[in-house]
Amino acid sequence: MKRCKVEMLDSALKSKVEQYKDLFESVYPFIQVEIFEANENIVYFNEEISHLRYLIKGRAKTSLVHENGKRSIIQFVMPDEFIGELSLIDVEKQPKDVVAISECICISLAFLDVKAILLKDDKFLLALSRYIGQKLLKRTWFNSKNQNYELKNRLAAHVLMSSNKGIYQEKHTETAEFLGVSYRHLLHTFYNFQAEGLIAKQKKGYKIDAEGLAILAKDIEIGDYV
Repeated sequence: MKRCKVEMLDSALKSKVEQYKDLFESVYPFIQVEIFEANENIVYFNEEISHLRYLIKGRAKTSLVHENGKRSIIQFVMPDEFIGELSLIDVEKQPKDVVAISECICISLAFLDVKAILLKDDKFLLALSRYIGQKLLKRTWFNSKNQNYELKNRLAAHVLMSSNKGIYQEKHTETAEFLGVSYRHLLHTFYNFQAEGLIAKQKKGYKIDAEGLAILAKDIEIGDYV
């Protein structure tokens, strides 16, 4: 992970960060920018969360790590989404693993510097409340899609969301649990994808046909996966 102050950024990235000045107006002097490489942890499940982060580029995956070491995918994090917001308001005590799928760039604010300020900032708290409400609706929407679309459609969307630079490397067990299907059913669908040329097995993961999978994904919103 690389961390730097706003004034040290190149002009393009500095301009992008400044787009969020209104949201973080009360704490803007404390902003730092963090850059994470693909597969790098943004948050570790066994470490206390010390920063509020706001993703401005990239995609990340949030997973719950169980006592036996197994992982369950909870959600995906997209640009314009917070990481650590529930810890900021003292709702979440047990962190989850958050891992970058692609290169991720985050606005980062240390709780030590900004927590007291943000919890008195009415404009920020209103924006955060709206965000949490939208996040809840998104979860409801996902559950509805899970019940009403065939696995091939949902898996196509999941592969696109989870891939980086045209390569998919997720574990089948975690994917099956996330999509609510049996391991056997998932493998059968993967074999069909291979037969149709939508994915091709490699030493590490699968090379994907993004255009073909996007057609299968239909109206299941998957964001910018390229």
